[in-house]
Amino acid sequence: MSDEVSVPTNLSGLPWTCGLSGAVWFISDKAVLKRAFTDDEPSKQQLRVERQIYERLGSHPRIPALLGTQPDALILQRLQCSLRERLLEHRARNERPPTPDVLRWALQTAEAMQYIHSRGVCQVDVGTYNVLLDADGNVKLSDFAGSSLDGSPPLICPSAHATHPRLSTTQPSVQSELFALGSLLYELETTYQPFHDKNDAELEALFGVDVFPATDDLLLGEVVRKCWMRQYGGAGEVVADIQRIRDRVGDAVLSPAPPELGEPGTGSVDTESSARC
Repeated sequence: MSDEVSVPTNLSGLPWTCGLSGAVWFISDKAVLKRAFTDDEPSKQQLRVERQIYERLGSHPRIPALLGTQPDALILQRLQCSLRERLLEHRARNERPPTPDVLRWALQTAEAMQYIHSRGVCQVDVGTYNVLLDADGNVKLSDFAGSSLDGSPPLICPSAHATHPRLSTTQPSVQSELFALGSLLYELETTYQPFHDKNDAELEALFGVDVFPATDDLLLGEVVRKCWMRQYGGAGEVVADIQRIRDRVGDAVLSPAPPELGEPGTGSVDTESSARC
């Protein structure tokens, strides 16, 4: 365990939360302790995989820092909130995120994906709930408990909103990751998941014939469509496209007054863009 992090011997009374792969205690303003569930072998296996992945990834600005380890726990950098929580705050105010935030979060998330892929990691459960923000509002891609390392079977299933029926969920690939990234970017800009009002069977039927929500009015619309239509060879190409959009818009340009949200994707599909692709 790192000498820089002091872990209380008694965790009772500390704020904590429970996830699918274990419990997380907030042990200081800079660190959390993630521990597998007691006597739960799948949880312990997920924690072992997550430890291997964090050790493989090492230090990177788009990944939470691994501050230390215990036999049954990880000590990780404490962050502020998930991107989804921030997006829901915008939705509650009936607004979309400002353009500078959209571009920064999109670029940083794509950079994180480019990096983990270069290290043999597929995150698998790609979504705004697994993208965390630090105190400066910058992205950290997190939660590798169910992820794939060097082609290992994933220990978790991705969301139906981020899954294409013709892309395997048991053998994750760059293409399946980038499809999910497209859904993440759509939610990032609209605050809604694609076809948020559809059930899993309806999503599978629509995605299976390459029918997706309209994206023509989105700043990242072309990038989202290309992710969904499997037109990227790697996350680096997504990074390059977002950088071009950012350069075109200009770093100093502030977004206009956010439009009223409504609910995108309800009863309307982008069949035209599917035909073009």
